[in-house]
Amino acid sequence: MNLEKLFCPNIDSPARGQTGQGNIGVHSRKEKRAICNVCNKSFATSGGTIFYRLRTDPQIVMIIIVLLANGCPLRAATIAFNLDERAIKNWWQRAGVHCAGIHNHLVGGSLLDLGHVQADEIKVKVQGG
Repeated sequence: MNLEKLFCPNIDSPARGQTGQGNIGVHSRKEKRAICNVCNKSFATSGGTIFYRLRTDPQIVMIIIVLLANGCPLRAATIAFNLDERAIKNWWQRAGVHCAGIHNHLVGGSLLDLGHVQADEIKVKVQGG
């Protein structure tokens, strides 16, 4: 658990968003929880990611998402890893929602020079504002 890259997600905390300040400590290694030493609130280190509350190893989830993104059939991934098809669809959905949020933050809400953006990105930018 790399505490230098974590920050307190509590909206009311004065230390919210501050990384590398030494204000984050380990609350539970087993449960992968950290604690803010300023507001004394604990939080899951995987919060805000597609891995939040998943029981499967994140490396397996990422391997399957990469396979699906590169054209591997869902049924093949299900059989190869001996996993439930509904779980894999859930991971795929989570990854899509997470990526869409990042895309909207980086492209849709920024002031980019549209000369360096592809045509599909321009459409997103125009529709957003």
